[in-house]
Amino acid sequence: MCLKQANKVKMSEETINKIRKFFKDKPVIKAYLFGSYARNQHDEKSDIDILVELDYSQKVGIEYIRMQIDLEELLNTKVDLVSAGGLSKYVKPYIDKDKVLIYERYN
Repeated sequence: MCLKQANKVKMSEETINKIRKFFKDKPVIKAYLFGSYARNQHDEKSDIDILVELDYSQKVGIEYIRMQIDLEELLNTKVDLVSAGGLSKYVKPYIDKDKVLIYERYN
């Protein structure tokens, strides 16, 4: 697995900080950028792809759907929020190849 540094991503520090702050009180253990933003190949039409490792000891359910909607409103762009637990074994290697850790919860 190749894991890039968040400081190598050409996304504004302000946007990354908004995402980090957003996840602080959510049932999220880790969050990664993947796709065009992680590869620095995004343009004005690109959505933001975020992979999350969820904390199932907390209430997730509808909160997961709400997170995607709230992130889109916060960032004013389309967000593709993907749960690590729901990844197909065929898709996982492609995401792992370019994912960038942008949030990690510390207890």
